[in-house]
Order: sequence, then C-alpha cells, then structure tokens
Amino acid sequence: MFFLPLHNMEREDENRCRSHSVGTVSGKAWRTGHPLSVRGCRIMFCERGEAEFTINSRRFTMTRGCMALLVFDMVVVPMRTSDDFRSLSAEMDFDASQDIFFLVTSNRFWDCLYTYPVFKLSAALRVRAQDWFALLQWTIDTLSKVTAEKVMRNEMENFMLVMAEQVESRLGMLGTNPPKNRAWVIVNEFLGLVNRYYTRRHEVAFYAEKLNISPNYLNIVAKRNLGVTAKEYINNQLELVVKMLLDTTDLSVKEIAERLHYNDPSYLCRIFRKQTGVSPIQYRNIQRNTGR
Repeated sequence: MFFLPLHNMEREDENRCRSHSVGTVSGKAWRTGHPLSVRGCRIMFCERGEAEFTINSRRFTMTRGCMALLVFDMVVVPMRTSDDFRSLSAEMDFDASQDIFFLVTSNRFWDCLYTYPVFKLSAALRVRAQDWFALLQWTIDTLSKVTAEKVMRNEMENFMLVMAEQVESRLGMLGTNPPKNRAWVIVNEFLGLVNRYYTRRHEVAFYAEKLNISPNYLNIVAKRNLGVTAKEYINNQLELVVKMLLDTTDLSVKEIAERLHYNDPSYLCRIFRKQTGVSPIQYRNIQRNTGR
C-alpha cells in the first residue's frame, strides 16, 4: 500500500533521507478508488484500525498486526479505511529497491509476495516488527544523512533476505503439491518470472530462455492455460503499471518509458494505444478530468 506524493501527506509523520523514508500513515490522504503512487518498495505494519484495498485487482484487508510488503509495479487502490487506521511505514525509492531486489534470488519468495502481499504476523513477530521500525526511526532522526542512508539500505536488505528465508523455510516445512503436468510447471514459473522482471524485460525470448523452451512454445502454453499469449500477458501487466504511473504521478511519457526500460517512448505509446484505444496523454487527461 503506497502513499500519495509527499505534499499530499501529513509531513510531520514522515522523515526521510535521500532514498529512504520512515514514519506513520493514516488513510486520510488517500483518494478512494484511485491508485496510490509507488516510489519503489514500501513495508507497512498496521498498529490499529483497518484498511481495505485492492492489489492488482484482488481485495485485501489490513488489520492490527498485519504487515504489507508492496512494490512499485503493484497497482494498489484504497477502497475504505477506518477512522482510527494507523500504520508504521518504511519506504525505499525505485533505484534503491531495484538494487536490493537483485539480491533476492528465491523465486518462491517473489511468487509468495505477489500472491500474499498482506499477511498476519505472529504475536512474537509483531514485537520484532515494532522494534525494527523504532530502529529505522532512530536512524533517520539521529544519524547524519550519509550514515542514515547506508544503515537504512542495510536494514532494508536484511529485511528482504530474512523474509525470503522465512518463505523458503515455511514452504519447505509445509511441503508442496506435486505439479499436475509439464505445462502447469511452465506457466507457474513463467508467472513468477514475469512478476520479477517484466518492468525490465519485455521480450518473450527472455522468459523462454529462462525456462529452456522456445518462445513459440511458451506462447502456446500460455494461451492454453491463461487465455492469452505470453506477449499479451506481459503487455497487460505493463499496461496496468503505465496507467498507475499516469494516474498517480507527474512523470512524463519519456520518464515512464525510461523507468520501464523502453528505449523509444513512441514504441511504448503505440503499445499503450493498441491496448487501451487512447494515447498515454489522453488517458491521463481523462483520468484527471474525471477525478475533479
């Protein structure tokens, strides 16, 4: 669950260094029904109240003791918050989060993250979480910006690595159901890879190589099991992110193209128009006029 830009937030509740921030948040600044802006990665821990929102079109409820681990390519839309909702929050910007994401090589972790971005902590882990947020707050409040930047990065990196190990440990203890068939395995591995790489790699050949199959076969398997080809699925995911960035930020089309690793902004515009029937600028204008 990500924040609106800082000027729409309660300034006294957040402190930040160059690429990290920590503080508290309520739902008062959120526009119900509108996607929240995404800097990079946000970790939230609900202290009281509840908030309902959709993440990539699936509904979640965050209540006391829940943690949310959300990244920039998730489309997060607040639907309702209680008057007493309050959450601790720590955030990394896009560049810092990408550096750390490359260190987490567990595909199980990424699959779990996109399936269960909101999860309940045990009583013991709730205490640990509150202590961790307190440490982050002390770091920002007390240390120099240069030192705070390094400490925050290390703490965020440690958090992601610990979470990845916990997921691997839990899945190992629970065991996994045997796969139904080869196509089932391919599709599920493809979805996990797309969740991790699609903002940087848009070509089917990249995923096919990772899966040791041909691009044509990957398209066939995806079409049979997902109802769309692999390329269509990748483009659908990109469309969601482009819409979110157009609706919640002031990034230019060129800047959005750069963030999504398109060398030619006009190519991104052509794909977006083909997907939606309008250009990116037309879409932004429609959304902003509708929101008035």
